[in-house]
Amino acid sequence: MLAPPPGDAYNFILNLISYPLAIINVFVSGGLAYLYLNRKEWNWNPPISATLPVTIFFMLSNVYLVIAPFVPPEEGQNVYESLPYYLHCVVGIAIIVAGGLYWVVWAKILPAIGKYELVRETVVDEIDGWERNVFFRRPYGESVASEHRAISPEVSK
Repeated sequence: MLAPPPGDAYNFILNLISYPLAIINVFVSGGLAYLYLNRKEWNWNPPISATLPVTIFFMLSNVYLVIAPFVPPEEGQNVYESLPYYLHCVVGIAIIVAGGLYWVVWAKILPAIGKYELVRETVVDEIDGWERNVFFRRPYGESVASEHRAISPEVSK
């Protein structure tokens, strides 16, 4: 078997993959448009970027892709034979909400229970010069000077 057989399950999986992606694309393109309009405030000057009209068009097309699946189809035009037409939207939103709940547990609840705080450090890669953020656990009461402890090999590269 090279691919799943056509039917409700196959259509649901395809729609479930594309719907959360459209939601994320709305936020990414909205963030890019915001950066375009506030370049100096954020010191944003990338070497390669899409133009503002392209970014706005991309955002609006994805807003359509997020809203359109909630409009009931005409009789006989349902994408599914036995599932509700909006099921992939509801499940996709639930997946995004589950990711948000995971972040709340990881970034807020566990540090409060474990009596530590997450400290972000910017690490510059020596090979290509790209910056990335690395999070460390710092126990409450530990000084900032002790924050620069031995870094794992993959972080120090």
